[in-house]
Parts: sequence; C-alpha cells; structure tokens
Amino acid sequence: MAIAIALVILGLYAFWAFTRKGSAASGPGQIGKPKSKRKSCKWQKTGETKGRFTEYRCKTCGVVALSHTGHAPQDCKSDLGGTRIN
Repeated sequence: MAIAIALVILGLYAFWAFTRKGSAASGPGQIGKPKSKRKSCKWQKTGETKGRFTEYRCKTCGVVALSHTGHAPQDCKSDLGGTRIN
C-alpha cells in the first residue's frame, strides 16, 4: 500500500514538472535563470522628454517606454500593458 502511494505521488510530481510553463528543463533541478520568451525589441528615441525621462518607441512591437538612464530599455515592455502605437 505504501509503495502504491509513493508511486502515485511520484507520478503526479513528474506530470507537474513536465507540464509547467516552459519546458522540462525549467523543473526544480534547473540551475540559473530560465530563458526569456520576450521579443527582441529595436528601440528608437522619439525625442520627447517628460522631466528626467526620455521616451523610446519599439520598431518591432510598437510599445512606447520611458527611460531615466538615457539609454534604451533592454527588455520588451509589451506585456506590461503600456501604450502601443502602430
């Protein structure tokens, strides 16, 4: 009986590990960060400023983002619900 329960728990764990968002490599034994599924944006400075912030527009997905460092953002911001201009 104990062996059957252990096998059921092991089976459920294996099912959970392989059906998680991502792949089997993103399971509990993974070392390091998972790969980002974000698009590679090509940011272009629009010339608009809002205080210390500079506005950038992505040529790939059309999202507008602000940066306070003077450099373009590194990641895609489309999943943040920002303004999209196409």
